[in-house]
Amino acid sequence: MLLLGAASFSLTGCTKDDQTGDDSTTTNADGDDDVGDEEEEEEGEEDDGITFIPEDDFAAASECDPFLQDCMEGEKCVPYGSTGGNWDANKCVVVEGDGQPGDECTWAGIVEATDSCGADSVCWDVADVEGQLIGVCTEFCTGTPDDPQCPPDTSCLIANSGSINLCIQSCDPLLQDCEGEGLACFWAGSDFQCIFTTQDIATGEVCGFINDCSQGNLCANAENVPNCAGSACCAEFCALSDPQCTTDGVECVEFFEENTAPPGLEDVGLCIIPGA
Repeated sequence: MLLLGAASFSLTGCTKDDQTGDDSTTTNADGDDDVGDEEEEEEGEEDDGITFIPEDDFAAASECDPFLQDCMEGEKCVPYGSTGGNWDANKCVVVEGDGQPGDECTWAGIVEATDSCGADSVCWDVADVEGQLIGVCTEFCTGTPDDPQCPPDTSCLIANSGSINLCIQSCDPLLQDCEGEGLACFWAGSDFQCIFTTQDIATGEVCGFINDCSQGNLCANAENVPNCAGSACCAEFCALSDPQCTTDGVECVEFFEENTAPPGLEDVGLCIIPGA
């Protein structure tokens, strides 16, 4: 599999409007603790999952397991922020609603962490709408961390040392077929998933995180992007069957190693310097 760039996300435990890309809230997708170090990932290297904050920043002990959902009857195990800044643990909260996955929901905030979703989901992709935190009920992954299970057309996002485990919509980076305002199709370490955009940085411009880039781009290592002025820059996805790139000096290169592309994604390429 071809893994490129600063494979990390800009994400906080607040709302979409608050997701500014502050280094204190993110870390590399390969599990490195050094938040600011956007180290190059070697081709073929496997990711262990995504974390949005450094391991050392986890101060709270979880009181429940989000996979086991081992809370008392009438409660559910949800991610929350013990300090109010980021998701850093899990706790049991009372199930206050009956919203089903895909339903609109309300959220009480990262500390209280209650919502209007039912027992099998949590309010996610939250935005401040006229002073109320509104999101979408998103289903918990089932199974185990080693073998997570999700409904068709979704895949399990495991983040923040496992405090987050949610079934996120899978997508095609060529079609950019995500549902919902502000979402784009980004590489999430083991699958393409619908993640909110934060910076809308254009092709060829300097980026720090995968979801800094505008829709249809990936934050790639500087060595892969011509005249990149930083450690990473945005590179556009392309179709191998119709290899068109808008930047000089690049070619449409296979995103996945030969014969490893998931079904339906065999045509995905990335416009980068050939042989870099």
